[in-house]
Amino acid sequence: MSDPLKEFDRSRKLNATPLSSADSLFRAWNMYLVEDKLLINDDGLDYIYRLIDPVEDRYLGKFGRSGQGPCELSASVFLNRYGSDGENMGIFDASQIRFLSFTVSSLEDSTETANCEPYLFPINGLLRQFVKLDSVHFLGSTFFKQPYNLFRKAEVVQSLGSYPFQAEFPGVPDINLALAYQFDFFKNPKNSKTLSTSSYSFNMDVLVLNKNGDLELSASRHYWPTLFDPSENSSRVSSTILPDAVFGNISTAVSADKIYVLYNDLPWNNDLFQTSKRILVYDWDLNPIEILELDQEVSRIAVHEDDNYLVGYVDDGKANLFRFDLR
Repeated sequence: MSDPLKEFDRSRKLNATPLSSADSLFRAWNMYLVEDKLLINDDGLDYIYRLIDPVEDRYLGKFGRSGQGPCELSASVFLNRYGSDGENMGIFDASQIRFLSFTVSSLEDSTETANCEPYLFPINGLLRQFVKLDSVHFLGSTFFKQPYNLFRKAEVVQSLGSYPFQAEFPGVPDINLALAYQFDFFKNPKNSKTLSTSSYSFNMDVLVLNKNGDLELSASRHYWPTLFDPSENSSRVSSTILPDAVFGNISTAVSADKIYVLYNDLPWNNDLFQTSKRILVYDWDLNPIEILELDQEVSRIAVHEDDNYLVGYVDDGKANLFRFDLR
């Protein structure tokens, strides 16, 4: 297992500013910063997201009414920005297998269900992640032989990539590898570049659309494979992550210029909410920039698109939010 810490020659310390607006939360799962609005995938029942202003430390309201109606969402949602200046939000609802587009300006008024533009084409039910790259292209993570698939409307027009350290798993079916790695996508808020990370090991790929509209793998860093026990029977396929697996990136966030990885190199040990005080910062070519040493343990991070500040979350029986100024 290679040590990513040895690749950095610079570090700096960041001090936490506690946010009292965290009292409006029950428990956070995913977090995204859209301009100066923090969208938190909370455990609330009526709306999927809570909105907080981390600069003024204010609770702003709710977004994404929970339900199965038009422009309503379920708990399994993944957000990305797209548009010439990131003016749109694409939300993939994995439970309802649909993709909805909202304008960033719809966050201004959270008193009503926001209008959305639905994706009108059928979506493969085996998709785990689905992000909009531009007006016609989508990037999907599937259980196919190659993990990255470029969609134009409903059609797969290109497949790309391989599972990290795939040669170390001879005879293991592709679907088991997909379940073992469970890629997460983090799209650049200003262009088509998308970071793919492995949830259960430390591996990163950067994918981008070239000028011909083809998908390219522009940068990769693979540090170690995941540890899992594959199984398959007539009714179920599974890949059980072993307690000795080292996740590496327990939370990831991206800005227009940088990639931030909340790093922990200890075994998982079935700890759902791992924490860390260390963030590894890369550029979009995956060149190491610096290590941020926090004065507060966190388990989730989000970053401002212009690298003004980070927000960290940790649950110690109640929800806690902290802002770390980067400038």
